[in-house]
Amino acid sequence: MRLQALPCRYLVLVTLAFAMGSYGQDDDGLLAADDFVIDTALLEDPTATIAGYEQFSALLGGDSVRHCNGFPCIGWVEDHYPAGALKHRGYYDAGRLVLYKNYHADGTLERDFKALDNVRCVLRTYHANGALSSETRYVDGVALSYEDHYRNGQLRYEEQKHRSGAYYERMNIHAPDGKPISTMELVDRKHSEFLLREYHPNGRLRSEGRARYNAQRMDTQRVGSWAYFDAEGRSVGGEEYVDGKVHASTTSPQDMGSAK
Repeated sequence: MRLQALPCRYLVLVTLAFAMGSYGQDDDGLLAADDFVIDTALLEDPTATIAGYEQFSALLGGDSVRHCNGFPCIGWVEDHYPAGALKHRGYYDAGRLVLYKNYHADGTLERDFKALDNVRCVLRTYHANGALSSETRYVDGVALSYEDHYRNGQLRYEEQKHRSGAYYERMNIHAPDGKPISTMELVDRKHSEFLLREYHPNGRLRSEGRARYNAQRMDTQRVGSWAYFDAEGRSVGGEEYVDGKVHASTTSPQDMGSAK
């Protein structure tokens, strides 16, 4: 049975609620508008995920040790499906995974993990059709960069954290055809200011403005001038923000309806 297509706001809420949680942000105005509809057939299939091995990787936060014949595993270890097909092949050092690959029963690669050095590693997962599903790069156990792809291979979501892991420097969401849905980019490192943009389904800019992260309050608020546009690219007004609140507005409720 084919699942019903999902409005993009559902996807954005899930993604940004997690991502912006580092800021303590609860401003729904930072979320993309509910005009995008994503066919669930283009999303990942959770039932195709082969998990459970991360617990043996210290670089992925795991604290378990795998044993072979009563002793911590050393060298290459393989697991197989009941019919004999290879499911997992990993290299262990004192029971901890250094690198490994998981496979579906038909031989398709499901994930690929490797340590780049003592602090850096990369984990890639794949859709059942073989296309890249996600790539996560870790440094000292912190996922500093992450990207997610639709089943058609198109980039769906990407984020980049500051090397401290304290906040995000980039966070972009794309539609299945490659058009942007929303973008966030660090543009003023000294003042921790971000440029946020939202787009109409036709790819035209919907809104643009800045937000500032306050490390002491663990909060992000809109600041300065925000501009709004309709689907044809015409300006429909703007707002001035002070401490996250609208200080002045040149946008009417009717105009806002065409921009949000």
